[in-house]
Parts: sequence; structure tokens; C-alpha cells
Amino acid sequence: MEGELQKRKVITTLFFIVLADMLGFGLIIPLLPYYVKQFGASDLMIGLLAMVYPLGQVFAAPLIGRFSDKVGRKKALLLSVGGTFLSLITLGLARSVLVVLISRLIDGLTGGNITVAQSYIGDFTDEKSRAKSLGLIGAAFGLGFILGPALGGFLSRWGFSVPAFFAAGLSFVNLLNIIFLLPDSKPAQDSKRVPFTFEELKKTISMPHLGSLVLVKLFYSLGFTMFESSFSLFAMKKLNLPLSTTSYVLAYVGLAIVFTQGFLVGKVTKKYSEDNVIKAVIFIASLFLLLYSLSANVFTLLLFLGPLAMTSALIGVSLSSLVTKSVQREKLGGTLGVFNSVDSLMRIISPVLGAAIIQYLGPSLLGVFEGLVVSISGLIFYLVFVPKYSLFISKSSGGVV
Repeated sequence: MEGELQKRKVITTLFFIVLADMLGFGLIIPLLPYYVKQFGASDLMIGLLAMVYPLGQVFAAPLIGRFSDKVGRKKALLLSVGGTFLSLITLGLARSVLVVLISRLIDGLTGGNITVAQSYIGDFTDEKSRAKSLGLIGAAFGLGFILGPALGGFLSRWGFSVPAFFAAGLSFVNLLNIIFLLPDSKPAQDSKRVPFTFEELKKTISMPHLGSLVLVKLFYSLGFTMFESSFSLFAMKKLNLPLSTTSYVLAYVGLAIVFTQGFLVGKVTKKYSEDNVIKAVIFIASLFLLLYSLSANVFTLLLFLGPLAMTSALIGVSLSSLVTKSVQREKLGGTLGVFNSVDSLMRIISPVLGAAIIQYLGPSLLGVFEGLVVSISGLIFYLVFVPKYSLFISKSSGGVV
């Protein structure tokens, strides 16, 4: 009973930590172009600034995850949130493009909050309830992104630095929550004997089932990060939607994802294993990626985006849950970090690739490409990962927690 209460406390605290973190992130990102324009930034520089954070994440997420394996999740989360706090204070005080760039780099190089939160979930939950708990963390992530931009727009009426300082305040509250409310998750007994090196991470993800799962994640992430980054341009070019309508459509997508991750994931994964969930919906997701880009009006667009949002949410949580079941606890943080860094890498590539497809091939072919790469992800999952994962499960006599 006491263990169950502690698990609920951890999950509830992590939910609010991730919500506050993503609320702060959502506050800042839409305002950055306006913020640096007042310092004379060019359009190219704005694009480069957008790349700095995910570029830092590509390298930092695996290291911070591995750091959490070695010293415990709480210390790693303090480091990550502390870096976010420092970066936001720096951003609020910035009076040049260079200082803004430095602030984004600090945040990127210390931002492992999601990886550590997922690792916490892996430590405190059993395999049956893990996907549900990871779904709640995903729901907090999505809710922050929905509410953040609106709050940032409201606060910017008093100056572009105000949202940055408000977000810093949220990060400071997070630091207090971690210190006083979040129980520590001690490193696994064997983690001290696992080297803290990129070579060890490479060795871990080279395991047959994990290596193929990273490939699945790569193609899946390319398809969906391209959708996220290029949708506004698609809506403008294909349907001639104004910004306000596009914002409402994206809010609708966000709410569908939050509902699925916060409510449906737990119900579905209680009845079906994560690999069976992915097998059931991944090609449905690729179909709706194709269909949305053929939409002739807002009504058909919304009709196709609802199932797309729900299937993508089911796949995303199920993939993360499979990672936690595919590696020993002493390697969990570093492996999740590698897995999440794939998203960051794709967020660098996909905006350029998506824009190029729209400009040179036309907006209707955007979804065709997205659906194709997600279909490739599904084929790798079916033909490569599932047999290797089944062999791994049989060898480990029921899996590894």
C-alpha cells in the first residue's frame, strides 16, 4: 500500500513538473522570432536559433539520461531544470542576438527533463501500468504546448522579456517541487559498474531488438515531426487558412493527443501489449497522413486529423514503453536519452525537408511523403523488431524491468 502511494506521488509530481516545463517552453518558442527581430536578427538567423535547442538535445539527452543512471534521477532532474532556469533568466536579460543564442544553447545542452521523467516512470512502475503512466507524462507535455503559446501571447503585451521571466518562475517552482516533493530514485546496484561513455551507449543500442526499435523511431519521428513543423505552411499553401484558423486546428490536434495519452492509452494497454497496439495502428496512422494532405476544406481536414492525432499518440507512448521493457534498469536513462535524441535530430531535418517538398513538389505531396516514411517505420517494426523482441522476451523469461 505504501509503495502504491509513493508511486502515485511520483507520477503526480512528475506530471506537474513536465506540465510546468512544457508550459514554459510553449511560452517562449512562438515568441522567439519577434524577440530577436527587435535586435535586428535576419530571417536566416531566426532559423538558426530554432536549430540550436534540438541540436543541443541530440548530444545532451543521452548523456543526461546516462548521468541519471549513475547518480540517481533526482540529481539529474535538478541539473536539467536548473539549466532551463538559467537559460530563461539569460533570455529575459538578453539585449543581443548572441545572448539569445547562448540562452537557447544552455537550455538545449541541459534539457533532459523528459528523458529523466520517463526513467523515473520506469523505476517506479511495473510493466502492466507503465504505458498508462508514460501516457500521463505525454499528456502533460501536450497540455503545456497547448496552453503555453496563448499565455505567452498574453504576457507579451508587457514586453517580450516578460514571458521569459514568467517561464523562469515556473522553472524555479519546478526546482522546489523536485527538492521537496519528489522522492529520489537511487541508481540501480549495477549502474556504477557500467561505464559513462558513448561507447557503452552504442553497445546498448546495438542490441538487435533495440537497434531495430531505434530505426522504427527514426522513420516514425521523421514523418510526424515533418507534420508538426510543416503543417502551418501546408495549411496556408493548400487551403489558404489564416493564422487564427490554423491555430485552432492545431489546438484541436493537441487536445486529441492529450485525451488519448491521458485517458485512452491506459485503457488500451491494459488489454493489449504495446507491440500489438503499434501493429494495429501504425499503418492506419500512415493512411491518415496521406489523407489529410488531400483535404479540400477545413471540415475534411478535421475529419482526418482526429484519427491521425489519436493513432500517433498511441504509437508514441507505446514506443517509449517498449524501450523501458527492452533494457536493464542501470542502462534505462541513457537508452531513453538516445531514443529521445532521435526526435531532436528529426526536428532539425524535417522543417527544411518539409518546406522543400511543399515548394518544389506541392503541398498535396507532403502527406504522401510523411505517410511513406511512417509506413517504412511500420514495415521495420513488423519484419525486424517484432521477431527480435520476441526472441529477447523468451531469453529474458518475461522481460527486463
